[in-house]
Amino acid sequence: MTKEEQEQQKIVTDTEIDNGFSIFAEKSPLITKLSEKALLSAEKLYRKAVMAYSQGDKEKSGQLFNEAIEKLREAMLSADVNYFIKDQYENIFLKIHKLINRDESSPTAKAYKIPIDSENPVTKQYLAAYSQGESKERIKRALERSGRYRDIIFPVLRKYNLPRELIYLPVVESLYDVNDVSKAGAVGLWQFMPQSARGFDLKVNYWVDERKDPEKSTEAAAKYLRDLYVLFDDWHLALSAYDRGEFGLGRDMHFSQSVNIEDFKNRKAVPHETEKYVPQFMAVTLIGDNAKQYGYDLKFDSPIDFDEITINKVIDLKIVAACAKTTVDTIRDLNPSIMAWCTPPNYPDFHLKLPRGSKELFLANIALVKDLNPSGGFIKYKVKKGDWLEKIAKKFHTQVRTMKEDNKQLHGKKFLKIGQILIIRPGRKYFK
Repeated sequence: MTKEEQEQQKIVTDTEIDNGFSIFAEKSPLITKLSEKALLSAEKLYRKAVMAYSQGDKEKSGQLFNEAIEKLREAMLSADVNYFIKDQYENIFLKIHKLINRDESSPTAKAYKIPIDSENPVTKQYLAAYSQGESKERIKRALERSGRYRDIIFPVLRKYNLPRELIYLPVVESLYDVNDVSKAGAVGLWQFMPQSARGFDLKVNYWVDERKDPEKSTEAAAKYLRDLYVLFDDWHLALSAYDRGEFGLGRDMHFSQSVNIEDFKNRKAVPHETEKYVPQFMAVTLIGDNAKQYGYDLKFDSPIDFDEITINKVIDLKIVAACAKTTVDTIRDLNPSIMAWCTPPNYPDFHLKLPRGSKELFLANIALVKDLNPSGGFIKYKVKKGDWLEKIAKKFHTQVRTMKEDNKQLHGKKFLKIGQILIIRPGRKYFK
């Protein structure tokens, strides 16, 4: 081999080989034009085979894989080229060896579209942590709570041809709590930030936060995950990007020259949270699919059951509850995206959920109500330095409980933020 050929070989990296035969062919003078043509044909057949397999056509996929191998034989690669990519061959044979010899009773024997590795060291740590104490109880409750939403999520995953394993992603993200709020401000089952949510047509404003809507947020998450997979062509990278953001992960990959999650760990290429994100997801998936094996006795919550009506008017939730013969808390539980005391204004064809079996009763009763929003008026109040809830309530002759009902963002909060806007319905004495 000439010195020039040796230098040319150094240019071709393993990453470039993984990205496709065509890149290799363009840069290596060791491949003849005839071989290059055969390699390009092999690559096309290989990608068609992968596509056929992902669509469930295993017979066609097998045929295309065989044709791709045949084309590789036609390429008649030289001994020098074969030696150069020997690591790739060894990796393939190692994977085939594991496939042949693995224990079919093990959790990894399941047909996962997203690779699930029960032997990953960090995954093992999570499996151990989730096998006892408070951590186990949190995961158990989250998995049980998923029963409320499975009938919503699975059809969406099928609609976008996404892996069924993604049913476990909200366990990692929010413990399946629609009201979960992260330190960074991400909200809902799928933990969307406001700007990301709006990018997928979810409304986030004072009146409504559709990140908390199980159906709409799941649709948005499915679109986002689909786009991430198309972008990175690898589910582990797509999930890492879901946690890190696609631009952040792209920068990390570029600067560290990392191409998989093992590289991220070894090269400390991503934040600690993202580094552990995929192993944590794999642990939760293994537990979810093999609950008894990991010491879990799950009793799933019943699926959400409701009637639904379309409204184009602003209705006080107290009126809604009274007409449906239920409570405001029940209405809020069925409609977690509603943030204020009433259904959102300027929202045509809003879908309001009611307890199952109450639709006809509600329609009959609401037809008799003259004032759908009977408040004596409301005031927008901007929180000032030194304000606290009791002080503001006293000033406007109302109650803290009423203020919290009208301002859902106050739930679970101990302190007010200066500049925060509150909607207050003053008591009658305030107007005297």
